[in-house]
Amino acid sequence: MSMGSRLKAAMLVLLLGWGAQAPGVPAQAWPSRPVRIIVPLAPGGSADVGARLVADKMTPGLGQPVLVESRPGGGGTVGVNFVAKSPPDGYTIVVGPAGAMAINVHLSKLPYDPQKDLAPLSGMMRSTLFIVSSPSGPLKTLQDIIAFGKANPGVLNWGTPGIGTAQHLAGELLNIMAGIKMVHVPFKGSTEGATAVMGGQIQLAIVGPAGIAPQVRGGKLHVVAGTDTQRSAGLPEVPTVAESGLPGYAASGWLGLFAPAGTPTDVVARLNAEIVRALRLPDVANHIISGGEQPHPTTPAELGEFLRSETEKWGRVIKTTGIRLER
Repeated sequence: MSMGSRLKAAMLVLLLGWGAQAPGVPAQAWPSRPVRIIVPLAPGGSADVGARLVADKMTPGLGQPVLVESRPGGGGTVGVNFVAKSPPDGYTIVVGPAGAMAINVHLSKLPYDPQKDLAPLSGMMRSTLFIVSSPSGPLKTLQDIIAFGKANPGVLNWGTPGIGTAQHLAGELLNIMAGIKMVHVPFKGSTEGATAVMGGQIQLAIVGPAGIAPQVRGGKLHVVAGTDTQRSAGLPEVPTVAESGLPGYAASGWLGLFAPAGTPTDVVARLNAEIVRALRLPDVANHIISGGEQPHPTTPAELGEFLRSETEKWGRVIKTTGIRLER
């Protein structure tokens, strides 16, 4: 081989080396096309609204459109599974709800492993759940509920949106920690339990924040306590369950943002930075708070640890109570 031929061959090898791509590294500067946020719950709900708020604020920072796409079904598992099976390139992420990420894994066989098949990006929102009673009834405080429950086991009824929901597990955790036995009454939606309390069919309900403020202001519902670790910004006068006599009690609805496992760490870091920045903007935070939720920006590691903790906690509750989904 002549000197010129050897030089051409060496240049070709060098060029090919430059063009080679290390595993897991995007072929070009990320992002080079739109990013999708998959919402696995019904359009118009808090997950959808929150995702659109965040997407709108992420777009300028990323320099690419951030689009929101609904893929509801299976309590969130359909959309989460779609993202778990998507390429780990940072272009498809998902709003992961508590049920699909930390609860359903104990109740049914999922087509994905939340902790192995998805990479945490950041928390998005948390929602305090509220124990509500009738304003004309005797159950005004948590201590009223505990005293009545201990004196009358199996008499208190409490309503939720269904078996295996965050509200259901919050009530079962209350049963366990308070040493009482309330009877669970599952409904098919988020407002039916509160309506049943107002109608006198049941004594208590555990509900999310959406839609209860008018009934509370109108004197049709009494809020006994909030279930999260801190008081709700929307109802700051309402004490937490922990403050009301059960230290260590904590239960909440929550939403996090996740990418497929294997997404490059630099892409995860960039997504986290943009999500956190969006959630900390005053107009975004105020909009979320006005809907009864709390912004919940975290690091990826913090969300991963929170997911592990929630999965373990609800697994213990489900095992202790023997909860099974209806077939």
